[in-house]
Amino acid sequence: MTLPFSKFPGYNPIFIDYIYNFDKLKEYFECDFRNKEDIFKAIYDREENYLKNKEFTRDVIADILKTQNQFFNSPEKTFQNIDLLRQENTFAVVTGQQVGLLSGNYYTILKALNTLQLCEKYKKQFPDYNFVPVFWLESDDHDFLEINNINIFDKENHLLNLKYFENGIEREKYLTPANKIILDETFENFKNELKQNLINTEFSEKLFEYIDESYKTGVSLTVAFARFMNYLLGNTGIIFCNPSDKEIKKLLIPVFEKELNTYPRACEYVIETSAIIEQNYEPQVKPKPINVFYVFNGSRYLLEPRNDNIFALKNSRQKFSAVELFEDLYANPENFSGNVILRPICQDYVLPTIAYVGGPSEISYFAQLKSVYNFYKIKMPVIYPRTSITVLENRISGFLSKFNLSIEELLDEQKVTAKLMNKINSVKADEIFANYYEEFKGMTYSFSKELEKIDKNLSTVFENRNVKYVEQLDNLKEKLIESQAKQNESSVKKLKSVAENIFPNESFQERQLNIVYYINKYGFNLIQDLISKIIIDEFNHQLIEINFQEVTAGDKNNASDKNVN
Repeated sequence: MTLPFSKFPGYNPIFIDYIYNFDKLKEYFECDFRNKEDIFKAIYDREENYLKNKEFTRDVIADILKTQNQFFNSPEKTFQNIDLLRQENTFAVVTGQQVGLLSGNYYTILKALNTLQLCEKYKKQFPDYNFVPVFWLESDDHDFLEINNINIFDKENHLLNLKYFENGIEREKYLTPANKIILDETFENFKNELKQNLINTEFSEKLFEYIDESYKTGVSLTVAFARFMNYLLGNTGIIFCNPSDKEIKKLLIPVFEKELNTYPRACEYVIETSAIIEQNYEPQVKPKPINVFYVFNGSRYLLEPRNDNIFALKNSRQKFSAVELFEDLYANPENFSGNVILRPICQDYVLPTIAYVGGPSEISYFAQLKSVYNFYKIKMPVIYPRTSITVLENRISGFLSKFNLSIEELLDEQKVTAKLMNKINSVKADEIFANYYEEFKGMTYSFSKELEKIDKNLSTVFENRNVKYVEQLDNLKEKLIESQAKQNESSVKKLKSVAENIFPNESFQERQLNIVYYINKYGFNLIQDLISKIIIDEFNHQLIEINFQEVTAGDKNNASDKNVN
């Protein structure tokens, strides 16, 4: 089952039109993601121009990725895909995300699965070419408070947020890139808290074995993320690319060099595009005069221009001359990274990208970047919308089916509670009041017309009082529903639990929940089940039912005992 995104609040109108009215936005993108001819043109262009005016080869990229993925404990199929990248007819289907704890919100998994599915789709459409999935690790990012926590449902099905802080201490400001954050002994507290709050199932032991193997003391968040993702995804062949690697940054020197030499040109291009977009939409991002960050003493700062060819680090007193900055760029390129404007450019400069799988916010800001791509002489890839899903567990889908409730109805607690009360009570508030409203409307209409013949002012006074009376009736109806809800507290409690499961923190699951909640209950086969059920070219919100039965460790032992008897 699918539902249009327009049924749900919070989506950027740019994304909505990108999905349903692409012609309104086609001038801002290089390709229509649905148009096979557009995609073929993109492949041809990438084949001709990927390495044009670059000082590296496909073998250089493949060798770097091979070394990285060996360190990430990647499976054999990943290395087969890396070898394919050495061939001129191989292209990358890329996605990326911050390196959140235990993979972060589960849309990260969806993006990874979509790269696999899109590779298969393109291979069928263009059999003369190869397509390999690449996950760009946003390891330069320094928004630690966005990646240091996860949400799960605990043993009582209550939403729970778990956090990790270095040395167990929360700081006021975080400027350290994720790649430089190293796990310490206090991460054990996070793992123990997670274990205590998840139900114990037959899958728990293996899950925590993988967590222990990935998130070890002394390992960076980036490495731990990639290793855990490999455990989750198995031998699917996804290639992880860590752009914080000095070898990758060496290849990106020309990009940073151009940005520093030509600022604020890229910024101006974005502003020019944004000015046009603003006629109909709200732009997603604001560019900076220089779209480059610089790591100084372990912290990441945005570079800002000053007079006399001086560069300053934002919110610090540190300054550099142009000579000093460029000397460091050539000697230590790993200190430089792009912001939201330059990151896609870096990614597609290094990789033979044919498509990028992005979420709603990413699609919205890509609309501002076409001229920046042209400025850097790179064609914007196909921007492919990632799948959006809601996972329906048996107890959830069973409850919805029993009371004929839809998931969008759960967004309005008052209305859905009223509907539930009508379903389970013989006295139905909607019917009682609907009948009375009709009778009242008919009676007062006739009387109002009679008054109008005598005195229009009296008729107006009468109608105003009727409006107030109807408002009182509405209040009475609400009180009746509230009374019924108190009498059916158990059912209302279940309804709230279902609503929280589907819309945790009043948002989609995929933006809130971590995948370990589901893996712990249903096992690692869940990933393959999702791959088989997710429809890559269905551009609506998809409802995915889990048909597995959760089996607690106790249930498994009891079953074994029965078999013995």
